[in-house]
Amino acid sequence: MKKLLLIFLLVPVLCFGQNKKALSHFWDIPWGTSIEGAEAIFDERGFTSIRNGESLLTHAKYEGEEAIIVLLFNKTNRFYCGNVVYTSSEKTAIPKYENYRKVLFRRYGMPDTAVEYFASPYMKGDGKEIEAISSENAFYFTEWQFNDYCLASVSILKSLEVCLSFKNPGYADTVAGR
Repeated sequence: MKKLLLIFLLVPVLCFGQNKKALSHFWDIPWGTSIEGAEAIFDERGFTSIRNGESLLTHAKYEGEEAIIVLLFNKTNRFYCGNVVYTSSEKTAIPKYENYRKVLFRRYGMPDTAVEYFASPYMKGDGKEIEAISSENAFYFTEWQFNDYCLASVSILKSLEVCLSFKNPGYADTVAGR
């Protein structure tokens, strides 16, 4: 009986204690792909892209909504970070952030970090949240960490754009300029 009780107690602990799955790519583009390889993938998908130094930009739908997709490459020309930038307004920035936070929650589970920070004189619920974000006196940020050390996050930028970011720090260690 004690063994059965122990099993019932350990099963939930082991289930919740498991590592999250790996984040082996962004938008079906594997980490470490060259900028030329990513351009070829965009071409296959019918996307026009703009190459700017160590970045590649395109305009496309992500999660069913128009966005700017920005791929970042390290100094050895390997893909390490994908960003999805959604335009929003004073009325839509926070609801859009909450929406994509829920999307990532459904996909990856509980986040590892969730911050809604406000510097004086601002505070959450004062009706001045957008003013605080725009003046860099507040930020909204949620992040998921994976067992392969990759990261996914959602945040609201100073410009009120909502940004999803997917990063493989293993490739970022060789970022240009470092």
